[in-house]
Amino acid sequence: MSIFVDITDKPLDSAEVLNYVRHPQAGAIVYFGGTTRNTFEGKEVVSLAYEAHPRLAIKTLESIAHEAKAKFQSVHKIAIVHRTGVVPVATESVMIAVSSTHRKEGWLCGEWVLEKVKERAEIWKIEKYADGDSVYKENDVSNVLSRT
Repeated sequence: MSIFVDITDKPLDSAEVLNYVRHPQAGAIVYFGGTTRNTFEGKEVVSLAYEAHPRLAIKTLESIAHEAKAKFQSVHKIAIVHRTGVVPVATESVMIAVSSTHRKEGWLCGEWVLEKVKERAEIWKIEKYADGDSVYKENDVSNVLSRT
């Protein structure tokens, strides 16, 4: 299979994701690890807490990966893994890896996949700050109700 997607509450493993996308015809593996940073707009961030609708999110991630494979012809394998639960600072919440024949299409595909995940996946987060405040943030999934 050329696509792997997962939603998990366990810490993400970059070696596992990179090993999945290895392919003998690939001249490039592109990897993105999205981590929790310690500040946002001048406020100290202590963690992000992610929630997801797992069944819908998995279907959406699979759809994004299939669309990417159709759009970027030299891509061999794609992995998209997203974490749920509390994700501390400097820890990955999302990993995307793409193997492709040439690096340029791999880079373009990885960026495209990331933007589609942020735009469409049924995954939401609460950003928690050191001052005790928190902000709920969601992706643009206004079409969720029409797909359930």
